[in-house]
Amino acid sequence: MQFEQGTFEVSSTDRFEILNVTPEVEAIIEETGVTDGLVNVSTPHTSAALSTNEFEEKLLDDMIDKFKQLAPPNDGYYHDIDHIHAGEQPNAHAHLISAMVKRPVLPMLQNGELNLGTWEEVMFYELCGPRDRAVDVVVMH
Repeated sequence: MQFEQGTFEVSSTDRFEILNVTPEVEAIIEETGVTDGLVNVSTPHTSAALSTNEFEEKLLDDMIDKFKQLAPPNDGYYHDIDHIHAGEQPNAHAHLISAMVKRPVLPMLQNGELNLGTWEEVMFYELCGPRDRAVDVVVMH
């Protein structure tokens, strides 16, 4: 098995933001020239996540609203004490949500195309922004 890899940057503008990164993943795949294999998409950030889903504005709003209900920011988490004392943004909520969202993403690559469902996109979940983040893509063939 051989591995080809690339990295791209994601810049968020809000504390919670869901971005469609499918085009960036596809660009790296195209650069590798690989047409069949597995594609591992991951992020080295524990307060962000990746998944696949339908990238539709109302659904994205519903997801963010539900995330805030499940793990409200600034809810007195023990993890946040040191962040608050250091003048940093509390982020325990982001770690909790990240643990609930599936990551990494591992779709098949067939005939040069990601094997995704009709409405499925690779999505980056910013849970503690705004920040610049890295997304790694490894094509295994």
